[in-house]
Amino acid sequence: MPHIAIVNNLLTGRLYASFELASRLQLEGHTITYLCQPRIQQKIEENGFTCFPVSEITFTYQDPRRLSMQSGWFKKLLFHFKNWNNHYSEGKKILKIEEHKEVLRKVNPDLILIDYEMHDFIFTAFELKIPTKLTTDWFSDKISVNSPSVRTSVIPGEGLSGTKMGIVFSWFVMRTKIYGRVLIDRITFENYRRSILKKYAQEIGFDTSGLLVNTLPPPYSFKKLPIMAMSMSELEFPHKLAKNFTYIGPMVYENRLFGKEFLMKCQQLEDIYRIKSESNKKLIYCSVGSLVKGYLPFLKKVIDAVANVDHLLLIMSIGPKMNLESFEYIPNNAYLYNWVPQLDVLKNSDCYITHCGIGSIHECIHLKVPMLLYSSKYVDQNGCAARMSYHGLGIRGDIAQDSSTRIKSNIETVLTDEMFKVNMNRYHRIYLDYKARPLTPLLFDF
Repeated sequence: MPHIAIVNNLLTGRLYASFELASRLQLEGHTITYLCQPRIQQKIEENGFTCFPVSEITFTYQDPRRLSMQSGWFKKLLFHFKNWNNHYSEGKKILKIEEHKEVLRKVNPDLILIDYEMHDFIFTAFELKIPTKLTTDWFSDKISVNSPSVRTSVIPGEGLSGTKMGIVFSWFVMRTKIYGRVLIDRITFENYRRSILKKYAQEIGFDTSGLLVNTLPPPYSFKKLPIMAMSMSELEFPHKLAKNFTYIGPMVYENRLFGKEFLMKCQQLEDIYRIKSESNKKLIYCSVGSLVKGYLPFLKKVIDAVANVDHLLLIMSIGPKMNLESFEYIPNNAYLYNWVPQLDVLKNSDCYITHCGIGSIHECIHLKVPMLLYSSKYVDQNGCAARMSYHGLGIRGDIAQDSSTRIKSNIETVLTDEMFKVNMNRYHRIYLDYKARPLTPLLFDF
């Protein structure tokens, strides 16, 4: 029975996706062990998976010897050259490279699945010659004249920006920004993590020609390592797909465990669902996600769009970084919460106003809920909105420019235009086809 280790980051959506992946692999006969950081160990164990603790991953690189020098560039310059010969050795200690290697030796898996962002474990697994595949739920960021970056809102075939020359220009602008950021880090002596990881990769014989300075949060993207994309190739823009991407379908985990707060929320929500059912109203769900604070003016416009509209109900999840007191006016048909059990609400919703996180989009396809796509413009959300709009799974709006009247019109269109239902049913069938495929042949195809 093959033993598979999973290394995941701290994002809740990515963690739940990994639970679905792990559950399916267990059903196929594999033993699963999570290498888990302290902040997510309890959640992993509560959901029934085995954990092996690891130290917290160092994403924000801080050299303790330099903490007192944060204020002055000249001091940073002196520190940089004074410690020229030991930046790398000290950096490996800060990144806990040897600790990670010791953990991997103890667990000794037959295969390790590592989140695309966890570079420290990716390189240590390579050094120890452990068969490795990366996991991600991002779309491919392969440079192509037919597919713009996932960080942009460009749609092929739409306007000047959607021409091949427009797409090439958007890539040029994106790459210039990225390399500009790298240059600024160098001349301000910041973000040593990228250079230390690359030097470590070179030291262990990793082919660094397969690294690309990333347009997404991790320091690098990988052009050659095998990547298991927890999405569908059919949701990409039509282009020649990256050779190292294998699409295994969205991973939507339904068996989520919550505490007492979940039960209390469900009792409140059941009353809303009952009102919806008895009065034949349509339920609109709107959420901002948990990563960034919601845009208050937009949320107020959403409330205004449905205020006292007789056939509409609104459930809005404003996230942990906002206060309910920020909303002076809440009509009788709107219900606001900091958190709701999203899958439960989506099962009862007729339309989802989404911030365009890919996890939420996959849940909509899982439950066949058409979308209003209002990107929060964070990381890949512009690109997700562009792709869903291109495939007719929702209407793309502008979070800053759209008025409450426009939002209301978009809601009515999504609710009444059969095209969105037809398209959602089509992609749901594709999703079910992915779900029916065994994962083992895709993982052990070395």
